[in-house]
Amino acid sequence: MKLTAIVFILLLMAGALLPGCSHQDLVDGYDTVIQLAGNLGLTASRYLQGDRDFGPDKYTGTYTADYEDYTGTEYVFGGTALTRREGETLAIRCAIEARSGKLRLDWNYGAWEPVTLLDGAGTYEDIIYLSPGSNYFALVGEGFTGSVELTME
Repeated sequence: MKLTAIVFILLLMAGALLPGCSHQDLVDGYDTVIQLAGNLGLTASRYLQGDRDFGPDKYTGTYTADYEDYTGTEYVFGGTALTRREGETLAIRCAIEARSGKLRLDWNYGAWEPVTLLDGAGTYEDIIYLSPGSNYFALVGEGFTGSVELTME
């Protein structure tokens, strides 16, 4: 968050020095910078237990995985933006099949506590509205053996 504040201040200072730069140009520039920085919040593909294919942005795509006694957190989709270019809604479909342990799908947004969308075996399907700022979708495992299919559109 400190990095974001520093970047914002630098953009404001640069805007004061650039007479042709409008307030909207500064906001758009800031939004672009925080979106790029927000990508760093996702788990890198090489560290995921399964296969992720992104859609047109980092908020959408598919993820499938088979887990064997997995404990940990994977930030699979999401990002940070003032306004998401592809819209403020996401359709989510998730199916968890468990043989042992526990896996849950969490929505982490802003500074709020994560919202658990699916806890354990079962299915979840809904359309959600993203809040401005950070929105990340995580799979959290506790000794989990089983599989997951996650689609974000």
